[in-house]
Amino acid sequence: MKRTWMAGLGVVAGVLAAGTASAQTEFNASIWFPDTHPLTGAGYVQWVEQLEEASDGDLVANLFTGSALLPPSAHLSGLQDGIAQVTYHAGTYTPSDLPEDNTLSILGLGLRDIMTAGFAVTDFYMNDPEMQARFQELGIIFAGGYATPQYHLICSTEVANLEDLEGLKIRMPGPIHADWARSVGATPVNVPSSEMFTGLERGQLDCAANAANDLKSRSLWDVAEYVNLVPLGSYFAGWEWAFNADFWQGLNDNQRRIMLDTISSSLVDALIAYESASMEALEEAPDHGVTIHEPNEEMLASVNDFANNVAPETAIEQGTEQFGLEDPEGLIKRFEETLAKWDELLKGVDRTDGEKLKEILHDNLYAEVDESSYGMQ
Repeated sequence: MKRTWMAGLGVVAGVLAAGTASAQTEFNASIWFPDTHPLTGAGYVQWVEQLEEASDGDLVANLFTGSALLPPSAHLSGLQDGIAQVTYHAGTYTPSDLPEDNTLSILGLGLRDIMTAGFAVTDFYMNDPEMQARFQELGIIFAGGYATPQYHLICSTEVANLEDLEGLKIRMPGPIHADWARSVGATPVNVPSSEMFTGLERGQLDCAANAANDLKSRSLWDVAEYVNLVPLGSYFAGWEWAFNADFWQGLNDNQRRIMLDTISSSLVDALIAYESASMEALEEAPDHGVTIHEPNEEMLASVNDFANNVAPETAIEQGTEQFGLEDPEGLIKRFEETLAKWDELLKGVDRTDGEKLKEILHDNLYAEVDESSYGMQ
């Protein structure tokens, strides 16, 4: 692995290597989270090290973190253009390019288990014909998903009940969260997670809905003294790993197999690290002057009612009217069936048992992916 923090360094070498499978295949990987974020640390830093080792030095990544190579919203276009050969991308940043993904992401408000969500999203996006047709149209190869721990309210003002939300400006990750905020009298603000600290510091935001790990990884506890643990679901839009199609198709079968197997393992590592980082940050938060509130029954009922009754209807409505999908109801039904499949496969499994989780994911998904045909259309 070659670590690169300044845009431009290593870009030419990586692009020249794209689409070839020479003695050493060098490529650019980009994720816009900081190094302290678990999707970066476990999902990319450790993955590219494992990739180089598993390939005996054949597959070598120039890894760009933060916005060194691409700004957050450009991680799809930069992938398509070959500036990077593999990226992370938050799908809600480019809704018109990813209509199915954005339709399904609305259901995240009701998801409570990071493993079921992350495994099911990956399975569905790799195997559903409608999803695969979209990725083929975009010229990218989906290789692995992700999901976040529960989003909570991280605030600069105390929020103990629904009435406290009245009039607050809250950074929300997606449209369904924004709709819920409006339903309780708050004002949703659409800014990327990279701007949460500044927004809270300057008073442009009163709260940010996000996973609790960012209290520590982005030092939000320096500008937010209160957390309400109301469960606002799991965010999963986009992908953790997707490849430029020309690059992927230029690899040989063995290289693609190594990519798939290392991603299968790293996906589990990233989810465990993400959940662990969130729990650790909450445990440490009181030492940084943060007051943590458990949500009261009224607040829980408000979110759960929205997730169970409003979110599915909103997904169908937006899928039809905003995104022009032919059958959003069928899309949602198939996705829910995949969620049920993984809920059953993971029943009773310790969510901290990395080896068991890796075995289940590999045997029930990645081992079934044919490296000689997947993404080769």
